[in-house]
Amino acid sequence: MKNLLNKNQVLHYILCFFTTVSGFTQMNVVFIESDDQSNQAVGAYGNTLMVTPNIDQLASEGISFTAAYNMGCWSPAVCIPSRTMLMYGKYLWDAKKINRKNAPKSLPEKLQDNGYYTYMTGKWHASGKPVESIFNETGSIRSGQFNTYYTEEGHITDVTASEAANFITNYKGEKPFFAYVAFNAPHVPRETEQQYYNLYPTDKITLPPSFSDQMRLNKNIKYQYAPDPLRLKTMQKRVQRNNAMVTHMDVRIGDIIKALKDKGIYDRTLIVFTSDHGINFGENGVSGKVCLYEPSVTAPLIVKAPGFDANRKINQRVYLQDIAPTLFDLLKLKPMEATDFKSLLPLISKKQNVRNSIYLAMFDDQRGMISGDYKLIIYPETKVLELYNIKKDPWETTNLYQKKESKKIITKLLKELKIWQQKTGDMADLTAIFTPYKI
Repeated sequence: MKNLLNKNQVLHYILCFFTTVSGFTQMNVVFIESDDQSNQAVGAYGNTLMVTPNIDQLASEGISFTAAYNMGCWSPAVCIPSRTMLMYGKYLWDAKKINRKNAPKSLPEKLQDNGYYTYMTGKWHASGKPVESIFNETGSIRSGQFNTYYTEEGHITDVTASEAANFITNYKGEKPFFAYVAFNAPHVPRETEQQYYNLYPTDKITLPPSFSDQMRLNKNIKYQYAPDPLRLKTMQKRVQRNNAMVTHMDVRIGDIIKALKDKGIYDRTLIVFTSDHGINFGENGVSGKVCLYEPSVTAPLIVKAPGFDANRKINQRVYLQDIAPTLFDLLKLKPMEATDFKSLLPLISKKQNVRNSIYLAMFDDQRGMISGDYKLIIYPETKVLELYNIKKDPWETTNLYQKKESKKIITKLLKELKIWQQKTGDMADLTAIFTPYKI
């Protein structure tokens, strides 16, 4: 009787879930993306010192993916590969080949084919087609890097949010809309009002155990943005400014939420909040984002939609860009072209995992593989290997590479990496790494 009851309960849940999903067809979508924001810069992800009430509200009403990864980069501006993969649905090395002439159909174009009116404001830093050619309407489009956030129109964070809120308020079209709101914050130069800096006194900022004062820069990482050695006060100041930028942005996200509520469509709008990647503030000797350590390769991914379990966290590993096919599944749409990324609907509906391993790559000088509890980082040029049990050691403080029992684990991860190389068209020569392990 107990087993029958459990089966009936499961069946009831599945039916309710997919009934809700089927109702998403005419949902509006607001897709909010920040720049260089790690999981450590969101209160809902466990940092109690962060002041992010509006992002936290979305998390409390929806689903947070706590292990969402960016696959990697071919550019020091990591946002370009990340956003190109998101927009065109191609894994890293195929995304690198995309240009104006050969670009496949983009995410907003696919949505247009399915009856959506598409809008964008904020940062555009993806390869492929000009932004104006793939959205129905655009606000102020920003570059990936500039000298100041202050313009004649106001602070760029304020302008981006104001334009998004105005679009929502004034939209009168019959079609559902997709609004892509791409903040530059908290990317450098990290300028904001003093009231936001005041929320984060530098002497109250504690850095993770993977950092120590006077720590030398990690010589395996080419793109570093701090003097050697790293200084505690310098990193505390950078974290302060980063967090202040996030809180400023969070206030403006509140304006977007208010616009949805004032129009009476908040409960009928699917909202995504994410970032293109994270950033290291000294962890593992890295000041920057061109590395494979957790603070840089993970970023928040939150989905709020009617019918979702409130305040649910999904810890299984996914890619940030998996959100694109997920949207099409939730909205019951069929993309016109195939995508390399995977829908997260099986995870959301509690049916099954979607990824057994995560492949990571930065240029040809860093490779990573995560499977089970273990993460392997490889530096092909120096032949340095790092192995971490990221379940027990999430800050990657203890390299297990030299332990005798690690050889079997490393061999397994290298075999999976070789499969991923073939799957993604990764041409990096790892023969010198594979040979000692007979791969």
